Amino acid sequence: MANVTDLSPGDRIEILYRSASGNSEHGTELRDRWIAAEIKSMGNGAWPLARLADGQLTEVRRFMEWRYASGLFRRPHPHPRSA
Repeated sequence: MANVTDLSPGDRIEILYRSASGNSEHGTELRDRWIAAEIKSMGNGAWPLARLADGQLTEVRRFMEWRYASGLFRRPHPHPRSA
């Protein structure tokens, strides 16, 4: 299994996000989805910084589930409001 220390700037990954999907007849349900991201920087002692497909920046932490992505998704572009 890959570790966050294996990542390098330019690597394309997908990060698993789990979110609540509103109320259903059985209560709130959790929904998993993969979000494309590109590693932007690696600092000494800092977590890798990734730009998500929606333009947001996030740190890739040890507890996060991620996987290397195929080269088929388009490169993340900054959202106009994230600049």
